Amino acid sequence: MRMLYLLSFLFISQSWAEPCGILGTVQERIKNCNSTKGNFVLVTRDEKGLEIYKDLKSNLIWGDRMTTDFNHYGSQMACNHDLPEAGLLKDVHWRLPTVHEFEASAAHGMKAALPHMDHGFWTSTPFKSRTKSRRRSRNSGLVFLWDGLEEHSETADLLKDAASVRCIGKDTR
Repeated sequence: MRMLYLLSFLFISQSWAEPCGILGTVQERIKNCNSTKGNFVLVTRDEKGLEIYKDLKSNLIWGDRMTTDFNHYGSQMACNHDLPEAGLLKDVHWRLPTVHEFEASAAHGMKAALPHMDHGFWTSTPFKSRTKSRRRSRNSGLVFLWDGLEEHSETADLLKDAASVRCIGKDTR
């Protein structure tokens, strides 16, 4: 019975998302939503509650967290194919963020401003071993992962580990 109440609440709370910034340029959408959280402004919110924010200091556009976790190879594909944000902002080229972009946006207040930051997120930054060997190192299958809850980076295995995906982009207009 408790599960039924929980599922009903989740369904109802998602259907109550008030859409904003659905049409127009990024700037027009920001004006329509009229929501600022520190250095981040809401660009658009759809009826399902998907939110896209712009970091005013870096001008990066941050998509919402995808609800499915991926291995690293799947995460790169997710930013290129069937991304819900791509349907809302067609003029944005979406990709996986680097660890430095996560660090910079964290310094700008990303954790407090963006929803769903209490997850680990894939980055596009490979982990490079400090060995001088020309042969492939044992660490060549590692990439940096951004811990949104603790706001620091760590390494993760490209194939074995699963993590969340949050894509970024820049307005191409």
